[in-house]
Amino acid sequence: MSRRLGESSLDVLQDISIVGNSPEARRVRRATKKLAKIEGNILIVGETGVGKDLFAQHVHLRSNRKNKNLVKINCASFGKTIEAKHLYGEEGEYEDSVTRTIGLLEKAHKGILYLDNLDAMNKDYQDEFLRILEDGTFRRVGGSENIEIDIRVISSVEDDMTPEVEKNEFRRDLYHLLNTLTVKIPALRERKQDIPELFSYFLAKYCDENKSEEPAVQSEIFESILEYDWKGNIRELENTVQNLIIMSPEGELSPDYLPFRIKRHPLDFLEPRNLKGIVSDVEIYLIKKALGKFGGNQVKAARLLGIPEATLRFKMKKYSIPKD
Repeated sequence: MSRRLGESSLDVLQDISIVGNSPEARRVRRATKKLAKIEGNILIVGETGVGKDLFAQHVHLRSNRKNKNLVKINCASFGKTIEAKHLYGEEGEYEDSVTRTIGLLEKAHKGILYLDNLDAMNKDYQDEFLRILEDGTFRRVGGSENIEIDIRVISSVEDDMTPEVEKNEFRRDLYHLLNTLTVKIPALRERKQDIPELFSYFLAKYCDENKSEEPAVQSEIFESILEYDWKGNIRELENTVQNLIIMSPEGELSPDYLPFRIKRHPLDFLEPRNLKGIVSDVEIYLIKKALGKFGGNQVKAARLLGIPEATLRFKMKKYSIPKD
């Protein structure tokens, strides 16, 4: 999470805008502006894929720390891919010279440290972070001097951490230190009116990246995406749009390439009732569609439906379906 050379904060904010005009989306945008002006630590709560990283970036770019680093750490990596030397840095002597490496904490000095998946932080690192944040100092691995540090911390979790705190699985004092300010990012299913705008935003984004014209979008796609619950939230929607662009024929997005879990079932228009009546509705619908496809040609329509022409004529008479 670093700004490209020559870009202003405004440029980047335009590139990573929080899309949507629902009350929920407007509330999130207002929150980034308000919380950016305050120096307290922030806890972001929201399901996976709702845009917690995006919120943290907006706060950083609107704050007086925008010219320093926003350093992201996945707390689930502590003790695994992230060891003490990566967090604190390291120093030592080698052939009469002193070598130093800068750790993640030092990179975040005067900037913002973003602790993703805070609830996954193990006990040892909980103890360490409490000491670092209270003392405002740390020591490199192999070093002998304390180094002062000035950081603001933004943390994120998927759910309320109160149960973990009550069970002593997460230190209460550290939790309250990091939870000075709290913001809840709504799930996409709670702001469905933003889905068409988000869809159009990602469509334009990936068409621009692929240097292609924006294709037409069949109404069935919008019907399907508005009915789906989006458990993966905005990230799942973005992946869906990207897949549609890649897989659909050039010039038009086809609902055929929607993931099965999202695609609206072709019989969704039917209401549960007498089974014979439902079968009749389906037959009428398919016969009319087949006839329309071939301009009323019964031979071709029967062949498409996989029934004898005589059976087609019988059903047309039964359901009073006109020949043309």
